Amino acid sequence: MKGRALSKTILLLFLCVGCSDYQGISPTAYQYAKALYSVANRQRTEKLERVSDLITESQQQGEITSQEAAWLEGIIDDAREGEWQTAQREARRMMDDQVE
Repeated sequence: MKGRALSKTILLLFLCVGCSDYQGISPTAYQYAKALYSVANRQRTEKLERVSDLITESQQQGEITSQEAAWLEGIIDDAREGEWQTAQREARRMMDDQVE
């Protein structure tokens, strides 16, 4: 029985810590995550479109990957739908996932 409990504990720890969606993003994507966190925190709709435009430009210029742009646009979509707390949480998660 102890072995089973230990296995469950290890699995739970792995699921909580070891499976990050956002690890290894570029410094530019990290800066956008910070900006989105701030925008979501203040619920600044007018800033949302500007950040979205900058993300598109950065992707076109090769400064961020298409995956990074998709993640960031997902956060923007949450905010556009009025899910400010979700957007803020995801932006924060993106930043936190860079800390090892």
